[in-house]
Amino acid sequence: MDQVELRKIIMKKFYVPSALLTVKDSQVVAIFDTNRNKTQIIANKSWLIILEIFIHEQSLEAAYQRFQQMDSSLISEHLLNQCKRIRYDLEELLILLAHKTLKISKQGLSGLMSADQHSNFSAISQENPYVLLCLFDQENLIADEQKINTFEDFSQTVEYLETLGLLSPAVNTLDWGDLKRRFPICHKFGFTRGTPVDRYYLDKFISEIRHQVVGSVLEIGGVLLNKEIYQLSVATEYQTLDLVSRPGVTVVGDAHDSTIIMPESLDTVLVFNVLEHCHNPWVVVQNIYSWLRVGGKCFCMVPSAQKLHSLPKDYWRPLPDGMKQLFQDFSESNLHIYGNPLTVLASFMGVAAEELSPQDLDDFHPDYPVATCIAALK
Repeated sequence: MDQVELRKIIMKKFYVPSALLTVKDSQVVAIFDTNRNKTQIIANKSWLIILEIFIHEQSLEAAYQRFQQMDSSLISEHLLNQCKRIRYDLEELLILLAHKTLKISKQGLSGLMSADQHSNFSAISQENPYVLLCLFDQENLIADEQKINTFEDFSQTVEYLETLGLLSPAVNTLDWGDLKRRFPICHKFGFTRGTPVDRYYLDKFISEIRHQVVGSVLEIGGVLLNKEIYQLSVATEYQTLDLVSRPGVTVVGDAHDSTIIMPESLDTVLVFNVLEHCHNPWVVVQNIYSWLRVGGKCFCMVPSAQKLHSLPKDYWRPLPDGMKQLFQDFSESNLHIYGNPLTVLASFMGVAAEELSPQDLDDFHPDYPVATCIAALK
């Protein structure tokens, strides 16, 4: 493909900003979660300029033309004064950038939703797209806008901002492709295509805790062969518990029944993809606590984003806070959370792990867990 054809394809792309900005520790940041734990530093002036341009211009070519016309010397005194009145404590401000929208709130997200608790700079920005530069004129930003001299430079920066989650396809321009369908890609979690996404995360969790699976081990919902599959070479004794008798099950019974295992007889309990099938998972966790010796550990995984699978029933999708609550009686607990928006979609649609890159799978977003795991110490 030559440069002319490439340029034609690029010029057909349309974007809108999708960002919440604030200041944290004297740096401009975009925030991606309600707790402000996942952020992206906005270090460059060019980023702010481009984000504000795309509020009003959706096509890549039109945005570049406007970028070429930008001249900070044209910032009006009126705009500067308006921004000064609200910027006295930027760490209190939350700035929403969206399609045709630039709103500034001192009351967080609730202020952005209420008409009388935010300042609407959308129309002002349309006429003078320098609002962000004025708001952040005292922050230590890299003045790099003069280095973007060509359409190719501009498009590369735009594509990078898209990978950071600051720009997204314009409304009604999404290319759904193979995902626009009534049925999943695979009805069996992705098994017909390769490794299900949650199994990839289970393998990752096991690799992180394998050396801690020691002594007398009970796996709830598993079979004896799993000891070899999980490579649990340090375990000296391996029992398995399930509701029904089948090859590889050593104890038949209900994990809700505390009497099926002797109290304080185990060093390790494994519970992978089981608690969602327990009508009272808090009872099962309490039983596990009673079965463990002091100093014993429980390693548990539950799906947070997965299709229903009734074996025999499917009751719950415990989330990270729910897992902490379930294991609150343990002296220590550490969460291992895996997933991001892409792998949530892949999990629900039955896309296999092999169809994603390691970076796709390992990138983490706290608001989009696919699998929630916990390591708990009695």
